Amino acid sequence: MTDEDRATPRDPRLLASVVLDRDSTRHHHGSDDDGLRAAEAALKTAAEPEATFKDVMSAGGRMTLGVLFGLALIDSVDNAMFTVFAPDIRESLRISSSAVAVVGALAGVMVSLGALPLGSLGDRFRRTFIAGLCTLGWAVAAAGLGLVQALWQLVIVRIIAGLGKANEGPIQGSLLADTYPPAGRGRVFGVHRSALPLGIVLGPVLAAAVAVAVPGDRDAWRWAFAVLAVPAVILALGVLRLPEPARGRFEQEALLGGELPPDPDALPVTLAAAFARLKKIRTFYFVMAALGAFGLCVTTVPIYLSLILEDHFGQGVEARGMIGAVTALGGLIGAALGGVYSDRLFRRSPEACLYMGSGALAALGVGFGIQAYAPNVAIYVVVGLITSAILFFGLVPLTLVVASVTPTEFRATAFALVGLYLALVGGLGGALVTGLAEESWGARAAIAVVAPAASVLAGIILASSAGHLRGDIARAAADLLEERTERLRLARGDEMPLLQVSHLDFSYGPVQVLFDVSLEVRQGETLALLGTNGAGKSSLLRVISGLEHADRGAVRISGRTVTYADPATRVKLGIVQVPGGRSVYPNLSVSDNLLIGGYTLLGDSRNLEQRAHDVLERFPLLRQRLDQPAGTLSGGEQQMLGLATAMLLRPEILLIDELSLGLSPVMVQEVLAIIEGLKADGLTMVIVEQSVKIALSIADRAVFMEKGQVRFEGPAHELAHRDDLVRAVFLGKGAGA
Repeated sequence: MTDEDRATPRDPRLLASVVLDRDSTRHHHGSDDDGLRAAEAALKTAAEPEATFKDVMSAGGRMTLGVLFGLALIDSVDNAMFTVFAPDIRESLRISSSAVAVVGALAGVMVSLGALPLGSLGDRFRRTFIAGLCTLGWAVAAAGLGLVQALWQLVIVRIIAGLGKANEGPIQGSLLADTYPPAGRGRVFGVHRSALPLGIVLGPVLAAAVAVAVPGDRDAWRWAFAVLAVPAVILALGVLRLPEPARGRFEQEALLGGELPPDPDALPVTLAAAFARLKKIRTFYFVMAALGAFGLCVTTVPIYLSLILEDHFGQGVEARGMIGAVTALGGLIGAALGGVYSDRLFRRSPEACLYMGSGALAALGVGFGIQAYAPNVAIYVVVGLITSAILFFGLVPLTLVVASVTPTEFRATAFALVGLYLALVGGLGGALVTGLAEESWGARAAIAVVAPAASVLAGIILASSAGHLRGDIARAAADLLEERTERLRLARGDEMPLLQVSHLDFSYGPVQVLFDVSLEVRQGETLALLGTNGAGKSSLLRVISGLEHADRGAVRISGRTVTYADPATRVKLGIVQVPGGRSVYPNLSVSDNLLIGGYTLLGDSRNLEQRAHDVLERFPLLRQRLDQPAGTLSGGEQQMLGLATAMLLRPEILLIDELSLGLSPVMVQEVLAIIEGLKADGLTMVIVEQSVKIALSIADRAVFMEKGQVRFEGPAHELAHRDDLVRAVFLGKGAGA
């Protein structure tokens, strides 16, 4: 059996059942990327019988889905009951209708605002603990709601309730994705999603039951929320007892034949790094844009539809609540069908899930427009049933797609962004656009224009992402395979390079500037990075130092992955960069420049003082210029100051951009003497240099880059005898010309 046979999974129920054709993973410039080819082979299996829901539950257990479904259900019941009891709350607290409405919306706003930080925490810490803690906080808020006596108290408890509910999207979504195999995730997400419409149905029923049990009491709403706190506490204790699944466990089993052991040296993924990387995933980017457009329709239009029920059909609060409960039944049907069909479609063609979702989103807005001009309540309800079904039918496959294309390291953050774009970005925009349209044309015309336009636009954006889906899935798989390879190297005790860049792609917006760049730098080695202007040399240094985030690939130091680490963390790990042409603050003195350069040592003044003394011993010229503004130094002296500032941090790897840029020949020799001293001390350096002569005089190895690709990598002395290669690269021709 070959290594490839062993790496290829045989269980068709897992992610490997997705069929990826070779063209979809081909590099933009025809590169023969081994990682993508391996991922493609791992994902190519014959279609086999679909996994039953019983099989899916056996793989992940019924308890997790049951408890998380219960959490989502009581969240929805709480929202529905607050809507039903809004008039009673208004009378009990003697506040205005607008105040109740604002407080009611406040919980939803807090759900959106709280999702992102909770998602970031969920990617770092135990998610079951976060979900349990949030639910306990929500239970306290529900019980406290029954005790409030003033508006400010009501505001506080609803803020706490909203923050408690914020775990539903990022935490619960990522838990479900890691607990259950990909072959059944659509149905699992469908069951979980169905809790929302079910809660809309049960909320008024529970409210009515409590009102009957406490007849004649205007404060029955207090008892209702107190009662709801009891199952919330039980479910919170239940979720705390749930097992914490390994992140990406099924993807690892599918592609690697088993789970990777936890990495004790893994660095936390910062929110900024996760957001930057997620934006680079084209499918995810398009999904977020589509949900932002869709939010214009789905978050605001239902409010105006409720106004139409009152203004045109004379339906009171109770009747509107009942209509909402009946139409929510369509959501139950839509969630069930969406789960079943998304699983089937994803196995046959992942793009079909996007097309199904785009069609559903577009149809929803049309349905809202029909509801706005419905001639009677009966037709309004029938159309509402259909639109509710369409909504949930379309959302389930989108959840499945998001889970399949996002790296498992920050899947919770990805789910948080889904809710943020839908509810906050789209919601605020929808409130503005629909509000302006309503003032000009009236509620009915506003809905008939805004809802179809926004939803059709969302559908078009979503459908346009289909061409990127297979490649994004394959790239996620390739990264996982590459991570496994590096783990094996570490486990075998192989000598690891101090710096490793692996299959790196990078773009400035839509313009890709680095293509599949890979290189390694050994301890104590000096690597010269050569190439013409625009070759991508400086961009590569910025990605290595964390100033930019890669589209794909990995950066490691001594085998430790730092791809998602922020620049400050990388500095602490020893990666320090001297920027080309702007390594000093010209208006500050040399002394102040050194002080700022040692910012990581500001809490240790004695250590900073000792390091400054050592640096000035190496750069005696700077000692004479300590009080002089850095901007008045010569170009060579400024380069020395930049190097001195970097050496304060005692780097493991020193990245120098444009070493000799703008320097006179005399100053170049002085700077080179300093570099030779650093090299003699065993410092590892990567130096960007346009002068081949200068680079070869100090480098052990050289890398040539052209148009974002590595054209040559080898010993510097070998390059010295390759005049044809040097001329070819710097004349803009192919390396083999």
